[in-house]
Amino acid sequence: MPTTLAMLRAFTAVARTGSFQRAADALKVRQPAVSDAIRRLESEAGRPLLSRTRDGVHLTDFGRQLLGDALAAVDAADQVDALLADRGPSLTIGFMGEAAGRRTSWLMKLVRDETNADITLRRYDYADPSCGLTSGQSDLAIVWPPLDDPTIRSLTVASDRRAVALPLDDPLAGRDRVEPSELAGRTWVVPLSEDRAWAEFRTPQTVGITDLRDMVMSRSIEETLELVSVGRGVALVSESTDEHYARANVVIVPLSGNIHCSTALAWRSADRRTVVRRVAQAALDATEP
Repeated sequence: MPTTLAMLRAFTAVARTGSFQRAADALKVRQPAVSDAIRRLESEAGRPLLSRTRDGVHLTDFGRQLLGDALAAVDAADQVDALLADRGPSLTIGFMGEAAGRRTSWLMKLVRDETNADITLRRYDYADPSCGLTSGQSDLAIVWPPLDDPTIRSLTVASDRRAVALPLDDPLAGRDRVEPSELAGRTWVVPLSEDRAWAEFRTPQTVGITDLRDMVMSRSIEETLELVSVGRGVALVSESTDEHYARANVVIVPLSGNIHCSTALAWRSADRRTVVRRVAQAALDATEP
């Protein structure tokens, strides 16, 4: 049984939406048609591509491996359709918290300069540091490395000093710089994420702070700053957090020393579309915004 574009469209739609019914709605077909396409694709693959659970539909390890090539095939077909219809391509750009602001604006300008793509922005929280790339919901993303997903390529576009978010009444809140050693014995607000590499980089141990009183988990930058503002703990952030996430009763103080984090443009390594490669090359040739 040959693999058809309809099978790949159904598979990528379920991967994007996490639901057979939402995939059917997006494709404007009936739900049984999506189920049948997935069944035939899994029969062709000889193994499951999706895992059905009570909380939704998730990719298996092989499904995740296949997704990049499936997306590339569907996107290439869409690009051909757009060219035949004299339409420009469409791109979804994912972004998260401290990787937002002027860098997202810079990427949008870069995309517009290099393509005539119709751009959609989609915001993500700590649950998905890949900003939709792993699930196939986005085509390009502004991310805050490191990421655990080996199928994603990234290009650093900016560097930022690491900082600590403190309550306004904290004794260190009025300082220009804070030594990491001065933050020992504190309760820390840390990200809750399944991406282990990403989450671990955002713990105080990575800046040399090993004496912790406790840790409080957070699902987003907004929740992190709210927890800091009410005195639940302090948090490791980037200095530019203050530019676009100013919060009453929270002060962002840079850490002393050469302690930095980075912002990167990311895309799926299996995505071979010309439009994505062109943007990546343009970003490589550009200077930091």
